[in-house]
Amino acid sequence: MKQRIGGVSSVVVGIAVSAITPPDGLTPQAMWGLGIIAWAVTCWIFEVAPDYAVAIAMCAALALFQCVPFKTAFASFSERTWWLLVGALGMGCAMSKSGLLKRLSLGMMRIFPATFNGQVTALILGGILITPLIPSMTAKAAIMAPISQGISDAMGYARKSLGAAGLFAAMYLGFVVTGPIFLSGAVSGYMILGLLPVDIQARFSWTYWLAGGMVWSVTALAGMYLALLFLYTPKGKSTLTAGEIVAQLTALGPMSRHEKTTATVLLAALLFWMTEPLHGVNATLVALIGLIALLASGVLDRADFRSGVGWDSLIFIGAIINLGTVLTALNIDQWIARVCSPMISPIMSNPYLLVIVLSVTVFAIRFLLVSFVATIAIFTVVLTPLAVKAGINPWVIGFLVFVSTNVWIAFYQNSSFLTSYYAVDGKMVTHRQMIPFSIAYCIITIAAGLLSVPYWQYLGLVP
Repeated sequence: MKQRIGGVSSVVVGIAVSAITPPDGLTPQAMWGLGIIAWAVTCWIFEVAPDYAVAIAMCAALALFQCVPFKTAFASFSERTWWLLVGALGMGCAMSKSGLLKRLSLGMMRIFPATFNGQVTALILGGILITPLIPSMTAKAAIMAPISQGISDAMGYARKSLGAAGLFAAMYLGFVVTGPIFLSGAVSGYMILGLLPVDIQARFSWTYWLAGGMVWSVTALAGMYLALLFLYTPKGKSTLTAGEIVAQLTALGPMSRHEKTTATVLLAALLFWMTEPLHGVNATLVALIGLIALLASGVLDRADFRSGVGWDSLIFIGAIINLGTVLTALNIDQWIARVCSPMISPIMSNPYLLVIVLSVTVFAIRFLLVSFVATIAIFTVVLTPLAVKAGINPWVIGFLVFVSTNVWIAFYQNSSFLTSYYAVDGKMVTHRQMIPFSIAYCIITIAAGLLSVPYWQYLGLVP
């Protein structure tokens, strides 16, 4: 019923927008373009069809109705940001398939005490270590949720108990919430970069992205760590012994050739990403060379390349990135900036107010707009010209929207949370137990953003 209502509503909304007399500054083609985009957004809100199918239809319709030329409607698929995603997701697939991810995670847990606090710390730090190596937050959640459940069981915590919930939260914090910290930590980071003006893209290398979000990252991680201990520390003691973690590592056996090859390729890629300003080899070429090495060495075969890389996500993200190109070609971005400027300028002129209003707005819209990527893309595309006009680096907008989108107050609104929840068949924790952690995340995200303002002013990112 929801899909039927959404399907009819999307057509009505699309036609209604297209039929509006073009206001000053827009053409009939621009109105048709807006109508097609409005149709797509409504479809995403109601989940009428798979998001990637709607995205392809949107691009095709923009060309079919001659809003923009075909090469403009699909321009992002020839840009390096999209190919960077292909390489990065391929390397992430290799890390999962080879077993290297599980080995690294267990290795981190072996270092720390077999107590609740010790294993929480291990999961968080293990996530920080691994996050920049795998750009799919959903993949990390799917792999690590069962591992966290295994640790919980070994420690003697009953399913859905306070201790089990705490270890699940630690896994989610370490492997999912840390995604925005690194450019390579989530596919959305690359998407945001692709939505920014070319000169801004050139500035935000892997290292500069990390530096730009440093204050937010430290504040948010510290705050969430304390919130986790406050909310979920159990009263009883753990029954896990260091020997049991060693036993799990021993069961894996020595590192295989594929693990060694994957580790070498990933470390080399990470090193080249971090030092891009020194050698000038762009991140896309590094990612593609890494993928080629993994394919040539047999770590990934044809079947892995078909099923292990999220081609549906890649198509969806490519179409979303292209919204920026389409809106610019139709002069819609400039029209939005001119119309909205009187309303938004007071907010843009005060970076502290911007952090609060933008974060709260994204929190609210996530109850309606389920798509993680679509939420980030729409806000970034619409607000970028307004930010530039106000003297704000649009990366700040993209980053704030990114971190604000990753909430899980409602069960349906976060695909990474759903993945981790169902990866353990809903047996480890209840969603109700995780709601306080998400609320804490919302509060801490705003606080971290406010504390970042003076730092961003120092970097020249906000006035």
